Amino acid sequence: MLIFGLGTLAISCLLGTLTFFGVRDVLIAQQQQTDLQQSYVNAALIRNTIFTAPLTLNNVVSSIEQSAGSSLLLDIDGQWQTPNAQRPASDVSLSALRQVSGDHVTTETRMNAAGLDFVVGIPMPAVQTRVFEVWQLNGLEHNLRVLLAVIASAALFTSVAGAAGGVWVSRRAVRPLVVVSDTAARIAGGDFATRLPTTHAGSEVEQLTESFNAMVDQLVTRLERDARFASDVSHELRSPLTTLAMTASILEAHRDELEPAAQQSLTLLSAEIGLFQGLVEDLIELSRSDAGANTLTLEVLPFAELTRQAVRSVTRRLDVAEPLVEVEPSLEAARVLVDRRRFERIIANLIDNAQRHAGGAVALRLSAEGAHVRLNIDDAGAGVSDAEKERIFERFYRGRAAHDRTTVRGTGLGLSLVREHVRSLDGEIRVTTSPEGGARFQIDLPLVEFPS
Repeated sequence: MLIFGLGTLAISCLLGTLTFFGVRDVLIAQQQQTDLQQSYVNAALIRNTIFTAPLTLNNVVSSIEQSAGSSLLLDIDGQWQTPNAQRPASDVSLSALRQVSGDHVTTETRMNAAGLDFVVGIPMPAVQTRVFEVWQLNGLEHNLRVLLAVIASAALFTSVAGAAGGVWVSRRAVRPLVVVSDTAARIAGGDFATRLPTTHAGSEVEQLTESFNAMVDQLVTRLERDARFASDVSHELRSPLTTLAMTASILEAHRDELEPAAQQSLTLLSAEIGLFQGLVEDLIELSRSDAGANTLTLEVLPFAELTRQAVRSVTRRLDVAEPLVEVEPSLEAARVLVDRRRFERIIANLIDNAQRHAGGAVALRLSAEGAHVRLNIDDAGAGVSDAEKERIFERFYRGRAAHDRTTVRGTGLGLSLVREHVRSLDGEIRVTTSPEGGARFQIDLPLVEFPS
């Protein structure tokens, strides 16, 4: 819009300027030609009056000035004569005087305080007289001002019209890109069935539509293939892992009969099998989530009591200290729509993550945030750097722990599962800094409103 408006304004100003000066020059030239012809007629009348009735010259001059609207200056035999005794002879320039004294007709256009004047000087050697007639072009200046106002109004109108045309053209040109952007946003949000509609807006747009839809089809096919592969591999690994786990448990039952070196190897084997089993279970759950095969069993539950029960169950299962649960009094009766199993899995993964990487969970705090309830899980660690606040939710990302497998064990899928579960409950999760200095995982879930 700005480009079209400024472009139209520039072109309008240029054309208007050329038009104004061109018309002005034409009008001035025409007016001067008319005044020059009239000056010849008036000079002839004065000459005849001097020849035939010189005593009536003043009356004739006054009559000419009244009818023509001009001013006459007469130099008769070196003496200036004019009915307007207050008009000085200096109104005629020296160059005009020299030209007329040399028996040449002269014209000049000059600007003064009263406006634009056109001076005509005509010599009459037969009667020893020089006639100077001054024409005021004030009426022409008024017409030029009107013309300038009309041109400025036309330039303003065309600028507005150009801006409006720019809006129309830009919207028409950008509309396909807006459709592509909206479609891409829906696909990024997980709606893989969305495609660009086929239009007849031009060969370029049709080619873009076909290429975009083909790209999405290939992307969906690859994602489905990868998800199937992960799911198939996970299921295929479950059976041999079960066998290995059973074998390890049998060996654990006869641990005292083994040599010290064999006992140490059995300990490492049991730990690795447990880690492997957790990895396979996480992969199976992620593959189900990617395929949309996970079903939700939604219930309206009191959020505070649900959180306390989940914390007690998880800490007993993980054999860790139970963190403090703080609830705002106004949230004791607050209810949310959740899947109990998934919510408990969220709490379990976050507490387990805090236990592995941050010295354990310190507290779980519930607060109201508008139409949402916020659950803050604070740990006792050193916090999460700004560079890792988004990456820790990526699959298989373990940050600094990836370089030290002797102190911290994990699959790198726990937080990815947490985010998937939170999103399935229409919530959001982010990591910030706890007031105690560690990491704080914030979970926002929508509250359920009940009629009073």
